[in-house]
Amino acid sequence: MDRQSPISHSKQQGKQKLVIGLLLVAVAAVVLLLPNLVSEPWIAGPSASVPVVDKTSVSPSTVAEKTKYRQDSQAALAQIIATRDRLNNQSVKRWADFEFRQAVALIEQGDEQYGYGDYRESLDSYQQSLAQLKNLEELGQQTLTKALADGLAAIENAAHTDISIATAAASLAMAIAPDNKQSQQIEQRAAVLPEVIEQLQSADKLLAGKQLNEAKSAYQQALALDPQHILAAAALSSTQQAIVEERFRNAMSQGFSALDKDNFAAANQAFKKAGTVYANHPSVAQAMSQVKTRQSQILVSRQMAQANGHESREQWQQALDVYQSLLATDPSLTAAKVRTIRVRVRAQLDSQINKILADPLKLVSSSLYSSGQRLLKDARGIAKPGPVLTQQIADLNKTLRQSRNSIDVVLQSDSLTDVTLFRVKKLGAFKQTSVLLKPGRYIAAGKRLGYRDVRVEFTITGEPMPDPILVSCSEAI
Repeated sequence: MDRQSPISHSKQQGKQKLVIGLLLVAVAAVVLLLPNLVSEPWIAGPSASVPVVDKTSVSPSTVAEKTKYRQDSQAALAQIIATRDRLNNQSVKRWADFEFRQAVALIEQGDEQYGYGDYRESLDSYQQSLAQLKNLEELGQQTLTKALADGLAAIENAAHTDISIATAAASLAMAIAPDNKQSQQIEQRAAVLPEVIEQLQSADKLLAGKQLNEAKSAYQQALALDPQHILAAAALSSTQQAIVEERFRNAMSQGFSALDKDNFAAANQAFKKAGTVYANHPSVAQAMSQVKTRQSQILVSRQMAQANGHESREQWQQALDVYQSLLATDPSLTAAKVRTIRVRVRAQLDSQINKILADPLKLVSSSLYSSGQRLLKDARGIAKPGPVLTQQIADLNKTLRQSRNSIDVVLQSDSLTDVTLFRVKKLGAFKQTSVLLKPGRYIAAGKRLGYRDVRVEFTITGEPMPDPILVSCSEAI
């Protein structure tokens, strides 16, 4: 093998470095100058004149212009890439495939124009594509909003629509915005929608059959599956209200039924129960008032009947006591007021006659005798007197007559006892004697030496005495 000398080897290396340097300069010239040289169409139109181009000279303004368009194209392309990626993450091909392909075609067109150095044209293509992509982003937001609304509407109206609408809407929302909470909620709710519908339909049938508690349980199960279901929540609330109202109606009905039977304790209990269902309900207060009024009416009726019975038996004071008790409770009782006037008069008459008959000896007094005569006249002036008053009139008349009759009273002794009739005269010792006495109370006293004194009390009523009055000291001291 031939070997080169160090000097020739060194020269050869120098030539290689020179060649490489020239090549690098040429490459740089191509990169920097060639785009500026091809910025205008290479073939002019038929009517255009062909200018003479100095291929060895490019103006600075042209270089600056192309540089600006290139930089703007790159900036637009950066926005395009970010927007395109976002749309891909939103599954844009699922809901706007055609529009997205149009935007991508404009990107490809811009890339081709950029490759040829047509930076101004590529910028136009990129800007059109970016505008379309941004429109697609807005469309995506609108599509998401509509999907969420459609899904929610389908779920809430599930009993009247196809479940697939809710499922499709939830799927689309998740495709566009998988991290969106509303999308996730719609997807979760759509997943349990068949079971929710089953419970709602069952509850509706139970409700139609007046099985309120069973319907309430079914609505609760539907809400347990989907706590956000507005229809189920409203139906549950309505059913619970219906249950409360039914309890209230039942309690009120029981109360009025008891009231119709004058079972006041049961009526009050039922109405109080209704009051626990609806506190401060005006119907409860009115019902309680009716119980009180009915009780009062029954009590008044019974007491009026009782007083009437006393009147029929001529028990005037007892009747008066009843009427006064009623008026003390309710002064507006007209019937009791009217009857009280008549009964009071009869009660006073009855009382005064009975006082005289109970102690006729008081008629010894002239004033009392005159009062007795007036009473007799008043009693005889009563129209249609009852048997009691009739007897009182007869007894009073007899008592008044007897109060003025003197009775021959026989007294007996032992002829050894000194007898004195107080307030009349001293009779002395006798075997038997008689004294004419008016009705009254008398005392006969006897004395005898060596014997215990005696004292005899007797009453003269105007009736003949059945036996003689014995006054005799017979107990030795």
